[in-house]
Amino acid sequence: GMIASLRGRLVAAETSAAGFRGRYAIQRVRLSSSTGLEVTGRLLRPASTTPAPAILLNDGREVNSRAIDYLPADFGDVVVLSIDYPEAIPYTVGVKDMVFNGGTIRKAARLIPASFSLGGEWLAMRQDVDAERVGIVATSFAVPFATIAAAMDARFRDVGLIYGAGDFATVMAANITLRPRFLRRPAAWLATRAFREFAPERHVAQIAPRPLLMINGIDDPQMPREAVQSLYDAAREPKTVIWLRTGHLLPTDSVLIRALVDTALARLPILSRPASARIAP
Repeated sequence: GMIASLRGRLVAAETSAAGFRGRYAIQRVRLSSSTGLEVTGRLLRPASTTPAPAILLNDGREVNSRAIDYLPADFGDVVVLSIDYPEAIPYTVGVKDMVFNGGTIRKAARLIPASFSLGGEWLAMRQDVDAERVGIVATSFAVPFATIAAAMDARFRDVGLIYGAGDFATVMAANITLRPRFLRRPAAWLATRAFREFAPERHVAQIAPRPLLMINGIDDPQMPREAVQSLYDAAREPKTVIWLRTGHLLPTDSVLIRALVDTALARLPILSRPASARIAP
C-alpha cells in the first residue's frame, strides 16, 4: 500500500557513539531509504557476544528517541532502538490542529509506520541481533503507528501495545475540554474523520498469527475502556490484554513507563529464552 511505497528499502545506516548507560552502549542512528526517507534515532546495545533479541520501542512525540532513557538500568541482553518522529508532527494534537492542519499532519503521519518498519529492517540485519526475535513495543501516541508497522512488516515477530486504544473519536472526546460537553463527541468525530486510515483497529488483525500483548490502565480517564476493547476485539489470536491499576501515562512519568515496559519485556515471547535452551538434555 501507500505506506510500503513511502518506506522503500534501507540503503544506508550510520551510527555514532553517544556514551554508555551501565553496560549498554548508546549510539545515535541515521537510516536512509531508497525513497529518500531519512530516519534518526537512538540505539542501546548490551556488551554481548551472542546475537540478542531486539525491540523497536516508541513513545510519544515529546519523548522521541529518548524513549530509551525510560528503560530500567538493566533489562537484560536486548538491543533497543527508538526513533524520532517527523518534524511536522505537533507535540500535542488538538481538534484545531486536526481540522485546520490535517493534510500536513496526515502526510507526515504516513511516514511514521514507514520509519518504524525501516528501523525493524535495520535491526534484523544487525550482526548483534537475532533476526528471528525482533519485536515492537509502543506506548500511547505511538500505538496506531506501531500497529500499522507490525501489520505491514512481518519482521516484527512480537508486538506490545501499552496504553493504546482503537476508536479515535471516543478517545479524543474523552480528552478534550470543549464546552458545552455535548459538543465533544461531534467535534471529536469531525477532527478524527480524516485520520481514519491510521485507526489501529483497521490493521490489528493482520498481526496474527504473531502474538499481540496489550497493557492498559484500568482507571485511565484518557483511554476509555470501550476504546481499548474495540482494539482488542479487532485483533486475532494469539492476543493478551493485561489491565493494570494505574491512571493514565504522562510522558514524563518515568516510574510508570518503567513499570509498563518491564511488564511488556517480562511477557514478550521473543524475550523468553530461545526454545533450544528450554529442552532438557
